Amino acid sequence: MKYNIWCLGSVLLIGAVSCKERPKTTEAGEEKSVVEAVVETVKDVITTPPAATISDEERAAKLGFAKHLPADAEMVMSVYNAEQAAEDLKAVGLFKFFAEMGTGFDMEFEEGDIDEDMLEEDIIEDDAEQGEDGFAEGEEGFGEAPSPWTLFGREITLAMGKTAGEQTGHLLTASRRMGYFQAKAMGKAAQSYAKTGNMEDFTEMLEQEMEAALPKNMLEDSESGLELLEKAQMPPLYIAFRAKEGELEQAAQLVAGSLGMFAMFGEMAAPVEFETGGGKFVGYKLLGEEIAKVMTAERESMDENLGAKNVDGIIAAMGKKNLIVASGTVGDYVVMLIGGSEESLKLADDVKGSLIASGGLNFADPFADKKLLTLIYGEKELWDTVVEAAGGISSYALGFRDGIAGGGGLGETRDIEAMLQIVADREKALLALGSSNNLGMVAYAEEGLKIESFGGYDKGGVDWGAKTKLSHLGESGDNMLFLSVPSNAAYDEKMGDYLEAIVETMYAATVKFSELEIEAPELEEIRQYAQLFDTQFREDLVGLYGALSGSMSEGLGNEMALVMDLKGSMPAIPGIPQKVVDEAKSPRMTLLAPVKDRAKLKESWAKVNSHTTSLLAVVSEMSGEKIPMQKPISSEKDGKTTWFFSFPFFQDDFLPSVTVSDNWFAASTSKTQATDLMSKAAAGGAEGEGIQFRVNFNAITGYAQEMLDMVERNAAEIFPEESALIAFNANKVEMKSLIEACREFESLDWTARKENGTVRNSMHFRMK
Repeated sequence: MKYNIWCLGSVLLIGAVSCKERPKTTEAGEEKSVVEAVVETVKDVITTPPAATISDEERAAKLGFAKHLPADAEMVMSVYNAEQAAEDLKAVGLFKFFAEMGTGFDMEFEEGDIDEDMLEEDIIEDDAEQGEDGFAEGEEGFGEAPSPWTLFGREITLAMGKTAGEQTGHLLTASRRMGYFQAKAMGKAAQSYAKTGNMEDFTEMLEQEMEAALPKNMLEDSESGLELLEKAQMPPLYIAFRAKEGELEQAAQLVAGSLGMFAMFGEMAAPVEFETGGGKFVGYKLLGEEIAKVMTAERESMDENLGAKNVDGIIAAMGKKNLIVASGTVGDYVVMLIGGSEESLKLADDVKGSLIASGGLNFADPFADKKLLTLIYGEKELWDTVVEAAGGISSYALGFRDGIAGGGGLGETRDIEAMLQIVADREKALLALGSSNNLGMVAYAEEGLKIESFGGYDKGGVDWGAKTKLSHLGESGDNMLFLSVPSNAAYDEKMGDYLEAIVETMYAATVKFSELEIEAPELEEIRQYAQLFDTQFREDLVGLYGALSGSMSEGLGNEMALVMDLKGSMPAIPGIPQKVVDEAKSPRMTLLAPVKDRAKLKESWAKVNSHTTSLLAVVSEMSGEKIPMQKPISSEKDGKTTWFFSFPFFQDDFLPSVTVSDNWFAASTSKTQATDLMSKAAAGGAEGEGIQFRVNFNAITGYAQEMLDMVERNAAEIFPEESALIAFNANKVEMKSLIEACREFESLDWTARKENGTVRNSMHFRMK
């Protein structure tokens, strides 16, 4: 909840927080916080695969090509029964509706649009060039094109073997370091512009750093340079297609034919043949040695751009790297193998030596009797490597820091450099709260679509151990939408610190540029806005920030529930027909949270009211039109105080307001809904855990039907113009058909909780 409030404040106060004392970077040797120590301990825990509940043979029969994958495979994604799923989709009412809609877009031509004489001449000329079989003379027909379901209809599996995580990490590291050098180029270009005030100098420096210097900088970089290139290899990649009965040979020819393109590489590609997993594979090997020879013969321009030493390193590294692409059949599968060597491309000889028997896929055992659509598996080490290598925006922050360092037209930049370092430090602290486990996920058809997942990456934003007190509010059948989240206070705090550092740094950089003594239209505009902000808005916006991120967040607990229904009364807004006001319903939405300290909330409101009044006075002075601060009205009942502003068309069921009691806080569009939910929260109910999210499609279609019926009953009053009434009557049949098509959808339920130390997600898209 604190994070949610902070986000609201940060949108209002971007750039304003620079008046706070700037946080200092962590000194070397400083002791780690308790949170960081606990997180590191948890990350070191080795998770064991779930216990098997079926035999390896039963699992192999269900999971398809996984029985041929080596036990050290690090990532698997299988899609099953795609052709049948496509046929099932065609039977869905909404699919039929849009398919029928598509038939209405036939192209029609009016008389005179086509020159019939010219068309006839073209047809005669084409007929003369073609033989009796429809093909031009000397041209053979290709026969009927194979169906895509030949390869994709029953099962397609994509898997990566050992070193997949490591090599993905290398790729992400290179990408992250490229971001660093691009940001550094921006910093250098900014310094260049600050010296002369000439945008051409900015552009020239940016182009030089981005195009000419970037490849060389990357190669000479300690993290992404030649050493990383030496380590880079193509990890084993397995792509398998399960052929239909009697179509194995045709499918194999389709895959093998796609490899013919490698023949155009000439001597750089050599034929290759090997056996693995009981299958014979034939294809090509792109020879690094031959590629290196070509590079050596054409290295003159490379030497000039990259430097002879770097080119030597590239050629040496490339000479050691081969790429193998081969295809073959194993059982009823057509398989394509891609990797750096024959030795790395190994399939299992039997189930006992496969991924099936390793325990990694045991998570799928409880679903062995289901009609699986998808299976995904990924090792913990893969997620750890990806998260660590990818990072966030810190590489850009540090790149810009190094780009502006050393002086120049911007003058003294040490403060901004320190703030950019703080952004990187706080990002690191935030990411340290994350953790990962092996990921397992299955999707299957049952009363619609169900998706179950186990593990994967957890960023740390949810307090999985907390018992939620508001989850029972989602049990109402009247809700259109319900969301309940117990946020992690430690994560909220670190996320707030991180975003705050970003805003502070952006503001400081803006001020730095506004102080440049350069006569340029773009800088003059920045100066005006910076001066206006500092003299007129800064104090009040910073005060608002303190009220929202300080007092208010301290007054609320860390659980939040969002409830939306479609039972509200329609406000009597001028221009809306009275019949609509009397009969229509409007959506209502309430955000509910527990109160931890009501005095803090009262303190927060006093600050918000004071600073908002001051801001309105400034805006009034600037606009020349007085905008008085509205006086809030309060009402109290049963220990609940509701604060709101008065407008002519507001009423209890359409009243943007805040309601507070000693135990609950509600921000709502409806006082009626807010007080009702607070009473239900106080009465209590079954406790929950983790995240709960629900969408009630029955409520949505029911509301749509109710509103359409209301409009139809009062169409003459709602559409006084005849043309509008005609348009409504012409479209209402289609609208009714759409509503009927959507009645097949009942609900979407998603829950996330922690079981046995692993994050567990369950989603059910329920259909009739």
